[in-house]
Order: sequence, then C-alpha cells, then structure tokens
Amino acid sequence: MMPVISSGKDRPNLSVIIPVYNVESYLARCLDSLLQTEGICDAQIILVDDGSTDKSGLIADGYASAHDCIECYHKENGGLSDARNYGLEKASGRYVFFFDSDDKIIPSAMRKVLETVSDTDADVIVWDGTAIDEKDNDISSGIDLILTHKGLPENGDMTDGISALTKQIKDHGKTAMTAWLRAVRRDYLLDKKLFFEKGLLHEDELWTPQVMAGAKSVLYLPEKVYCYRLRSGSITGDYRSCRIEHAKAYIHIMDSLYDYYREHIEDDKSRKILLSDWADTYLWEISSLGFGRYDIRKQIPRKKIFSCAGSFRSGCKALILLVFGAKIYCYLSR
Repeated sequence: MMPVISSGKDRPNLSVIIPVYNVESYLARCLDSLLQTEGICDAQIILVDDGSTDKSGLIADGYASAHDCIECYHKENGGLSDARNYGLEKASGRYVFFFDSDDKIIPSAMRKVLETVSDTDADVIVWDGTAIDEKDNDISSGIDLILTHKGLPENGDMTDGISALTKQIKDHGKTAMTAWLRAVRRDYLLDKKLFFEKGLLHEDELWTPQVMAGAKSVLYLPEKVYCYRLRSGSITGDYRSCRIEHAKAYIHIMDSLYDYYREHIEDDKSRKILLSDWADTYLWEISSLGFGRYDIRKQIPRKKIFSCAGSFRSGCKALILLVFGAKIYCYLSR
C-alpha cells in the first residue's frame, strides 16, 4: 500500500460520528473506551445529540468541554439516520466511522484503525466485532456471523466491493451489514450521495450493500475493534412490541436492494450470488418477524424470491412461500 500523508489538524484522517439519544447509562463508557485509544486526540469526534430527553446531552457537552478533539451538536429528534447524516455534514476527516453511543470499542484495536486510515486510500476499511452485555462482559451471542468479515484477504491486499460482498457470502455464508464495522472515505460517500435514509429502521442493511458494491477498493483489518452491546431497549432489541414496523422497513429495504442489484451489478455471476443471498435473507425475515400475520404479506414479491433462491433448501422454502403464501410459510417455519 502506498502511504498517504496526513493533511494535518485542519483535516484529520478520521472523523468518528456518534449519534446520541437517551443513552445516559452508556455514553460515558462509550466515550471513555474511545478516549483510551492512543492517538485519538488527532481524530475528530462528533457527538450529535438527537433531541435527548435524559441527561445524555449534558454528558456530551461535558466531554466536549474537557477534550479538544470532541465536538458536540444538538438538534431536534430526527432518528438515527438523520443524526448520522448530520454528523457526516459536520465531518472533516478523510474517513468517517459511525459509532453507536451505547456500544464500545477496544482501544488497542482502534489504534490499528487509526494507523490504517493514515496509510491507505481504500474506499472502505472493514473490521470485526464482538458482542457484550449490559455490564460490558463479552458474551456468546449467536450473531458472530454478522460481526465478522471472514473470506476477505487478511494480508493487506485490497479487493473491490462487489468481490468483497460475494467472497463473504461464498466463504462465510453471510456478509456483515452494520455501519459500525467499517470506516468509509468521506469523499466517496459524498460523491456517490450515499446517505442514510431518514426514518428507516435497519437503515444499515440498505446503506452498507450500496456502499460496498460501489467501492473500487476494500481493505480488511482482521481485528476485533467494535463491541456491540445487546440490550433490550435498543432499536433492534425491541422486535416483539413493534414487529409490524420492522416488517414494513424490511419490505422497503428488500425491494430497494433487489432493484439496486438488478440495475447496478453488471457481472451476471456476482449479481446471481447477491440476489441468492437477498432471497435467503428475505425468507429468514419473513419467518423471523412473522410477516404472515400482517396485511403487508401481500407485498412480498414471492415470485422474485423463488426465482432468486440459489440452494436446494432455499428453493424449497421459496416454493412453499410461492404456492401457499406467507401465512402457511410462517406456520411451517416455526
């Protein structure tokens, strides 16, 4: 890799964007883990208080007053996507990293991220994560599949974004979709107008594939950098009380992804792999969220799912869905 010289304090190598909303119990732990990283004072840390109604805004102001590298902004509540986009607008770093305010990072691994963003010009840098509980303990969560990037080169070689997606699907069975497992070159995001869709649940699952597929260069840092906290009050942890809203979001995301893959992935083999994964994911979501109990089941593109299903097992599931509909499919999938 050809080293890239830092442009100095006026343009740091990394901007860390942290949306903040009602996380008074976690924000200090989040920021302390970041501030323990050697060299983090040369980065730009942006706190976006998205209309918090607890003490989160005051905590954020306190950290901004105590640390020159931290900036704090306050805005009306607009949701996670809106806060991330706001932070992107305020960012000046060569790379941006979207960090959720109830999570943590591993300082020693984050130091390697800082070294990497100063030595590369890749469009996207990806890394791995681990799950933690409310008390910051590592836990076996069963979601390791979506917290790792196995299948990508671990020797510093770069690959294009489409290959990065398909390699993970073929070698790992899945590709990680969360925004916080990567740093993205800011100019690339702005040039491609790759913003988060405001008001959308699970916005990462629409944003990340588009970011990755359009990238000419992806670098994998084989380190566990991120600690994802599993807690009941988070957006993704409250499925049971508002499954219909999650289901509506997934239908929109999956429809958008289908169109994106069909229109933007020129290589037939790569498009087939991505659409096969799309069908597998859709089948899982229909079953997991119980689409069959809602009227939105009529919006499920059953023929498209069946035509894209790649494996024999997925094909059988898709056939049941196609012939008998979402109600019967969900019943049989229990």
